[in-house]
Amino acid sequence: MRNFLLTLFVVTLFASCAQEKVEVKSKASVVYENILSRRSIRSYKPEQVSKAQLDTIIQCAINAPSARNDQSWQVRIIQNSDLLNRIREVNSGFSHGAPTLIVVAKDKNNDFSNTDCGFLAQNILLIAEAMDLGTVVLANMGGIPNNPDAKDIIEALALPDTHEVLFTIAIGYKTESPDAKERDASKVQYID
Repeated sequence: MRNFLLTLFVVTLFASCAQEKVEVKSKASVVYENILSRRSIRSYKPEQVSKAQLDTIIQCAINAPSARNDQSWQVRIIQNSDLLNRIREVNSGFSHGAPTLIVVAKDKNNDFSNTDCGFLAQNILLIAEAMDLGTVVLANMGGIPNNPDAKDIIEALALPDTHEVLFTIAIGYKTESPDAKERDASKVQYID
């Protein structure tokens, strides 16, 4: 019996050692890699981002911190081809051909809304990267809100009077993988 148990132990030991090892990453390393691998993408496949993917992205976005938990943002997701074509008609290079635009509007009466919207956007950018989707932040819809010939676009967003477009995020499947641009670490100083 003793020999049987010893043999069983040795066989089990060898079998477990022969199994493929699964790499277990810490939460910190996953977040770190995600942050450092994200790039601004300016070329997209025409394939549309799914509703399920967008639901996940928005769930992460709205869980961003906000001052006093005001959640002062308004978000509009544009996948309507007629509206996307109209936006491209007014500003041809604006969306870089992305099949989806996420418009983020700030509360004009909330001093912290710009920051709140920034946190929301960062969550969008990071979860999109984790889903292997590309993103680029585009300032103020490329001037569309101030263009008198584009009032129909702004009206289509149906924003409350208290809000105005702050920026837009183009999102879609990547057709490019740009290298990281150099970062200036000298702008960070420790005060001991």
